[in-house]
Amino acid sequence: MVPRHNGGLDWSFIQFDEKYTDRVTDLANRSMSETYNEKVILDIYRSWREGFILLMAGDEIAGFICGSRYSITEARILLLAVENAYRRSGLGSMLLDRFLEICRKSGYLSVRLEVRTDNDGAISFYRRHGFSITSTMLYYYSDLSDAFQMWRML
Repeated sequence: MVPRHNGGLDWSFIQFDEKYTDRVTDLANRSMSETYNEKVILDIYRSWREGFILLMAGDEIAGFICGSRYSITEARILLLAVENAYRRSGLGSMLLDRFLEICRKSGYLSVRLEVRTDNDGAISFYRRHGFSITSTMLYYYSDLSDAFQMWRML
């Protein structure tokens, strides 16, 4: 664990462990418009263990980020979620920075992600972190909403 101090609380990064599957699944389903099940969470974890990071506030999951290997030079962010009580406190940035650090150490040159075209908050967040919109993916989500693909160099 790597402890961090932010806003009077001590935060620590830990690698995902299967014992957290139900809690991560719950947070994902409360935070995002798509529905995830435990099998999907475990499949993501098993595909790239180093790319699945939890941010803990004591024994509680404050947020998480997970990704995959998109190609030999590019990683992909699949999910990023922060508990409502901790939103707008810098935790999303802490998670993203940690993920990008892992990508760099793993030899990746760039990172991509998808975000709903109507999710202005997320689009602004990723732009502040150096991501640019590269394309629009029509009917990407299960409700047929469109997505922007965003990308950045490391």
